[in-house]
Amino acid sequence: MENQVRFAELFNDIEMFRYCEQCGRCSSACPITGINEFNIRRLIRHVELDLIEEIASSPMPWFCAACGRCEDACPNGIKILDITRTLRAVGPRELVPEQPLCVKACPAGIDVPGYLRFISDNKMDEACKLIIEKAPFPGILGRVCTHPCETACKRGEVNAPISICAAKRYAADHAGDLSAWMSDTAEDSGHKVAVIGAGPAGLTAAFYLRKKGHQVTIFEARSKTGGMMRYGIPFYRLPQDVLDKEIDLVLSTGVEVKTNQKLGVDYEIEQLKNDGFEAVFIAVGAQLSRRIELPGSDLEDVDWGVEFLAAVAQGGDISVKDNVVVIGGGNVAVDVALTAMRLGAKKVALACLESLEEMPANPWEIEQAREEGVELLPSWGPDKITANDGKVSGLELVRCTSVFDDLGNFCPFFDETRKTVGADQVILAIGQASETAFCKDFCFLDEEGSLPLQSGLIAIDKDTHQTEMKGVFAGGDAANGPATVIEAIAAGRRAAISIDKYLGGNGMLEFGIRNAECGINESGNGYDGGRESGFAELKRVEAPSLPLSERHAGFNEIELRFTDEQVKQETHRCLQCDLEICLAQEIRIQQDE
Repeated sequence: MENQVRFAELFNDIEMFRYCEQCGRCSSACPITGINEFNIRRLIRHVELDLIEEIASSPMPWFCAACGRCEDACPNGIKILDITRTLRAVGPRELVPEQPLCVKACPAGIDVPGYLRFISDNKMDEACKLIIEKAPFPGILGRVCTHPCETACKRGEVNAPISICAAKRYAADHAGDLSAWMSDTAEDSGHKVAVIGAGPAGLTAAFYLRKKGHQVTIFEARSKTGGMMRYGIPFYRLPQDVLDKEIDLVLSTGVEVKTNQKLGVDYEIEQLKNDGFEAVFIAVGAQLSRRIELPGSDLEDVDWGVEFLAAVAQGGDISVKDNVVVIGGGNVAVDVALTAMRLGAKKVALACLESLEEMPANPWEIEQAREEGVELLPSWGPDKITANDGKVSGLELVRCTSVFDDLGNFCPFFDETRKTVGADQVILAIGQASETAFCKDFCFLDEEGSLPLQSGLIAIDKDTHQTEMKGVFAGGDAANGPATVIEAIAAGRRAAISIDKYLGGNGMLEFGIRNAECGINESGNGYDGGRESGFAELKRVEAPSLPLSERHAGFNEIELRFTDEQVKQETHRCLQCDLEICLAQEIRIQQDE
């Protein structure tokens, strides 16, 4: 009886359940009824109090997206979301999500709902600062991130996920001068750190370590910083001025950069230690093409994908033939194909082992290639490159019937079906590799020691990024394998935390930027969980793009930014999942009092 009284008090007026006519409109309107055994009618029908407790003690209330569509459909105006939130609040504490799905999906753990609220409140500086707390490149990520946050976005269960990446880009493009804030660092710690490689992982680690007051020097093998962000991502995806601006902001913290300095050639790890560097972070990246033995690959007009993109980025006089075939199904292969078209190729085909559904390239990039006229040849593997008078004449292909075995291991199987496609240039883009992939058991050997490898990667502790050499850490592609920019950034930040602790710090990298403190955002607007009528029906706003007719004239950026009105509309669609969690916690606190 005592428990029943408690639940009656929590719902204030249990009589509200009797207003339900069991018409089923709420369940029909609900976008997730039937998913994970969720049943909206079970939340509001004529029930005994012990059944309410049963529901509260299950994950069911958290399956609700709180979109408000059920309330719009209810003929009697029952506040169904209030019931759901109360059930969430009285359920077991262990069922409360630690963070929204979008934040959990982000490799760097960026506070997505927080910066979307800042954008919605027209506070672009604050939005960027909140992003930079976890990833120092908002403008770069707003263009090239694979946005796993959007795949996980709870709004996708309602109708379509939020255009998170495009909103991030808008904030970065409209933010003011953040240089003073970026360059504000802690007092000099007296410690020196060497970072090897100025790609996304290396630059990220350098930024956070410098913010903690450590003296940081980056050693970069190339003449410019950026790593694969500069030499592997075409300018039509990531303009050079955006890249330079954000790297300069990172370096404005006081990070020193020494270019044209290659590890193992111009210096050794032990030499860095003798020069007073107490910690070393190796982030050399994967700036080489993975190689395969293929008859004809030594012909003059056969190129390798990563090196091809790097040569274009460096501004070399790169010419392409009229008929180009690219081998590979990943993002690099797609970028190579689209770059070849911009350099004047009249026909470009892309052949890969995977089926169209299995291709590892991002789906939107595959669609872009199709839109721009790239001929896709899925489920075909290269057999040999043919020649005529010493010049490429074609590519013989064999049909691939499966790419992976029953255990999911890469194990392509072919049948007897063959065909030849004409070509006067072939570019192999079957993956990326770090220099470590071409070492045997050890890499970066010097007189004092070496770094052991594991499966071609620098062996590290996955949590701390520390190698077997004292004071030497590694991350990014050289230690984790080829990955996305956001994954490299996340690795760099994790390494910075470990290095700071190694040097005696606390590893705390937060800057105190917040948009939500359990239900109240920084602009002072209280969040009560209410939804205006029609909120669930708000459609996703797609960012505009460059017309197809203008794309092959050069390397102008393809994806364009939101207008002011578009970004306002899109960020308003956010379900505020973090505040929903906070609201349930607030209700629980009120109950405990």
